[in-house]
This record gives sequence, structure tokens and C-alpha cells, in this order.
Amino acid sequence: MFRLLALAGLAAASAAVLKETQVTGPRAYWSKRSPCGGEQEHEVVIAVQQRNMDQLEAKLLEISDPTNPSYGMWLTYDEVTAMTANLPGTDAVLAYVNSFDRTEITRITRRGDYITVKAPLAVFEVMFQTEFHNYVDGNGQSVCRAEAMHVPEELNEHILGSFHLVDLPFRAHSRPKPMLKSDKRLGRGATVTPAVLNSYYNIASNAGNDRGSQSLFESLDQNFSPSDLSDFERANGIPQDAVDNVIGGHNSDSACQSDANNCAEANLDVQYIMAIAQNVETTYWYVDNSLRLFTTWIQDVADTRNPPLVHSISYGGGESDIGKSTYDTFNNEAMKLGAQGVTITVSSGDDGAAGSAARSSPSNCGYGPSWPATSPYVVAVGATQGAESGKTESVCMSDTGGVITSGGGFSSQFKALSYQNAAVSAYFDELSRSEQPASGYDASNRAYPDVSMAGYNYEVTIAGKTYLLSGTSASSPVFAGLVSLVNSARLAKGKSALGYINQAIYQYGSQFTNDVTSGNNLCTASKTCCSEGFYAAAGWDPTTGFGSVDFAKFSSIMTNL
Repeated sequence: MFRLLALAGLAAASAAVLKETQVTGPRAYWSKRSPCGGEQEHEVVIAVQQRNMDQLEAKLLEISDPTNPSYGMWLTYDEVTAMTANLPGTDAVLAYVNSFDRTEITRITRRGDYITVKAPLAVFEVMFQTEFHNYVDGNGQSVCRAEAMHVPEELNEHILGSFHLVDLPFRAHSRPKPMLKSDKRLGRGATVTPAVLNSYYNIASNAGNDRGSQSLFESLDQNFSPSDLSDFERANGIPQDAVDNVIGGHNSDSACQSDANNCAEANLDVQYIMAIAQNVETTYWYVDNSLRLFTTWIQDVADTRNPPLVHSISYGGGESDIGKSTYDTFNNEAMKLGAQGVTITVSSGDDGAAGSAARSSPSNCGYGPSWPATSPYVVAVGATQGAESGKTESVCMSDTGGVITSGGGFSSQFKALSYQNAAVSAYFDELSRSEQPASGYDASNRAYPDVSMAGYNYEVTIAGKTYLLSGTSASSPVFAGLVSLVNSARLAKGKSALGYINQAIYQYGSQFTNDVTSGNNLCTASKTCCSEGFYAAAGWDPTTGFGSVDFAKFSSIMTNL
């Protein structure tokens, strides 16, 4: 850490502009209490407005279009930096922060896009002309946040927003608890194993190579167990391989042995991405603070010159709970990664179109898009059931025994990019009158998911025992593994990685998928069922996207682009 010298007399030099206000969604579970003590130390991250983001998006769409001569000509980290870095803006923000006494700059990212400042709350209250109060959730967890952020008029163009100032922590979707395979309550239902996935999805070989790389985003006190990974590989005839890089720790065997819930998500992610894409360098990327679930990862990714080529994210929350600073910065970093040839896959959510808020009561029904699956710059992956028993796939639905319901629908925040328009229009053109969705969505916005994979009854090793887990948190790492296999083949031929794959999916999706035409996403994981939601149909639909991936066809098409 380092400290900048304070320059007196520059604070509050001009009229202030309202930059951002608190999102109201999280207030349902955060209660405002007394003012925070002014001497309490606090950290705020200031996100500097990046330059030429419209040009970066245009470049991204150009080089990710398989019909464009520039396809696959990804930019380097330095080229992205040269296009987007706003060094005058960074300097202006630093000068403003530095004009206050008792401030400490604890971090500046390489591009100068995120500046972390530590200071007493009283200093931030003057700096941003606001007031901090305690907010307490139902678990007794407390945070200090303000309801508004004001910035000097001359800084307005240089500041995108902030973290940990007005943004109340959002609740990540909870996942269904793992069940022991031997539990008699489960009956003798069929299950998903690596061999089942290979057979059903025509994966002839799981052999990747060391040219590719893949990463798993983890948080919320999840651990993966190295010994469980070894046992899983042994039980499934997979060559022994360990996770190559661990960022943030949380790779504890003992945590899994004390409570299977401590490792359900992380073990699932690690075991299946490494089973699908073997011999590929794998990173376990843990973000330690649940109050900063994605904001810390955003900064870390921005600081990584050579990030893994594939990232899988099995976490998400209600889009209405996300502050503008968080989703704007996430989109910016996802765009930058995509332009550098990186693919991000995200689970589409386990609660249909309504979202997890409707689990507790039908009175919370409506459309509740799941973020970050709704980001236009990620691949949103839904879930099917049927593969576990060798049957034709349908939408994974809680009311048909699927435990969860595949999330899907339309963003309430982000407009669709043009490559989605034809698929969305075709979906609505073919719906019968009885399948017309209830009002409340905007079909001109980002539609999701893009593709799906099996999401029901995965065998996962936890503390040496076999558990069954279901969810789109399984389908995302499986699809990510398929992307890693194609990357391995492309890179071995001297080609570039797949990178931002979305346009290719919408151009060729109908040629490499198993179309899912049965089911809907009207229900949540709790079996609360709503009138809002969508039905599966021929072609793309807002339940499973284009359907599940036939890897032989996917690999043939994508390797030869």
C-alpha cells in the first residue's frame, strides 16, 4: 500500500452533481438504522470512466463475427489499454481525493480504471456530499452505506461510479442443497456423470492441451477439496490432475468434511470443468468477501495481463438488486476480456423467469432476470433434464422433478445486441396463443440464455461420498469445458481462441445444438409457479436458448472458423 500526500484547499471546489443513488431492490432485506460513526475507517472504490467504450464494442462485434475478415484477430492487453484508459481522468480523481486529509490510496489498477481509497467515513461524507447509515440484514450482518453520491461538476465526466458507497450488497441466489446418492428418499433415479455427458453430447475425447486455460469464479465461503477431486477422477476413470492455480485460497479438505454444503458448488465446478476439458490449465479464483462479490473480481480481472481464456461463473442475483456502477463496470471488463479473446460463461439462474424472490411466495412473481447472465458480453447457460436417463431433453423444471427451473427471459437493463434480433423475432412469431407470455418483459432487451446443458442430478464427490446436485451451476462449467476443448484444438492449429463466442452461437447455433422444444420456466426452484414465464419452442427460446450442445458438431464448426 502507498499513501499520497494531501493537498489542502481543493476539496469541494465546485458545484456538485448527483452521480448515483442507492438501488431500492436490496432494501427488502437491508434495514436502514442509525448513522455510522464518522471516525470509522471505510474503503470506497472509485470507478474511472473509460474512453471509447463504444469503439471497443464496435471492434468486439467486428472481430467476433465469423463472417468478417477480421474474425479472431483479438486485441492485446496493451491495445485495449491504449483504446480505453482515461489517464487524465485518473489523475483528476486522484487530485481530488488527494485534496482531503486522512485519505490513503490503497490500490490503483494497472489501467488506472479503479482507485481504492481508505478514509474515515466523515471524510467520504464531505468528499461525496452524503451521509452514511448502518444497514442490517436478516442475518444481523451490518454495512455502512450512503443513499447518494455527489461529485464535483468538473469530475462528472471522469467518474463512472463507485463500489461500497451507495451499493448495498446483493443476495446471490442460493443453490439447492446436495443430497447423498445413497439417501433412500431419492429413489433410484438416473444420474449425470462425466461418462454420461460424453456419451449424450458426443464428446469423443476430453483431451485438451496446455495451450488453453480455464478459470472458475467462486465465493460465499465455498471450498473445493483437492482430495475429493482426486477421488472423483479415480472413480470416473479420469487421469489424475490437480488445479494448477489457486487465487484466494479456500481449497480445504477439512471444510468439506465438516459440512458438505461448504463445498457443493465449488467441488461441482472444479470436478466437472476438469473432467470435460482435461490437461487444460485450471485456475480456482476465489473472491473472499461476499459483500464485494463481483466488484473485487472486476478489479482483479482488470489487473490481469494474461487472464485465463475461459471463465465460468455459477453465481448470480436479481438484476434489480444490482447498482449501476456494478453492472456498468462488469460489462466494461467483460467487453475488454472478450476483445482479448476470453470467453465468459454464466449460469442463467435456477428460478425460471421469476427469479429467486418468488421462491417464498407467489406474491413475488413477475419477471426477475438473473445477473450477470443478462450481461450482453457473456454466454448465459441454461439447464435441461433428460440426459441423465438417456431421454430426449426438456427444460429442467422443478415441477417435473428437476429440482430447479432453468432461468431465462429478458434483461430489464441492457438492450439486445443486433445479432439476437432475428432469433427473438422468430420465437415470438411461432408461439401459439396459449403460449403467449404474460406482460412485463421487454423483448428488445438482452435475451437469455444462449445455450443449455444438462442440469439435473450430477454426481459430485464431497468428503469422499457421492452427492447429487442440480442447477445451472452445473451446466455453465460443462459448457465452459467444451469451449476449452475447442480452444485447445484451435490453438494447436495456430488459430486464435474462441473469445467472445456469442455471435458465432447465433449464426450457427441451430447447426450444433439439440433443440429443446418441451417445457417452460414458469416455476422457481421451490415449485412456486407463476403466470409469468416462457415456453420452449423450435429454435432459440428464453428457456434453454438454442438448446444443448452436440459437441461433435460444435467442435467441427468452431474449430474450422
